[in-house]
Amino acid sequence: MNMFARMSLWLSLLAALFMGFSAASRAADAPSLDIKGTLIKPPCTASFPASQSVEIPKVNLNSLRSDITEWTDVALDFQCIKGSQVLLKFSAGNGAFDSNTLRTTLDSLGLKTRLTDMTSVAKLLDVKFGESLSFPVTDTLLKLKLSVRPVKTADELPAIGSYRSTLLMEIIYL
Repeated sequence: MNMFARMSLWLSLLAALFMGFSAASRAADAPSLDIKGTLIKPPCTASFPASQSVEIPKVNLNSLRSDITEWTDVALDFQCIKGSQVLLKFSAGNGAFDSNTLRTTLDSLGLKTRLTDMTSVAKLLDVKFGESLSFPVTDTLLKLKLSVRPVKTADELPAIGSYRSTLLMEIIYL
């Protein structure tokens, strides 16, 4: 019996060792994917700060009533690799009166917005909050001008005082 127990022990050890090699060889034969990549810089660089404050000149109530307020311009220039593309989407951070008039912190006062492509010949673009605009960059420079101006949004004039609004801009480079 003692000899039989020793033989059984040796056979059990050999079987376990054989099964271990067999499982290892099966794992080595399993299909695998070797995934590699390279991270590169974006095809465009914005020539303006990521966040900025725009100071609109003081406007008197008579100008607002007559709808003759001046536009305040903000340059949005991009330096790009030739043949790239810039996608822009504007959103009203504090809500909007319509598709291109931002709400402000003063009741009855909005900020009308417009966008002009200044790259070659000034071209006024149809901008609506929440909709993407695509700009193919045929050379290396994309020059845009965002403009805002105060407008009254109701029959009555807004209260006198300071106001704020937020315009969010999503930029995607392709």
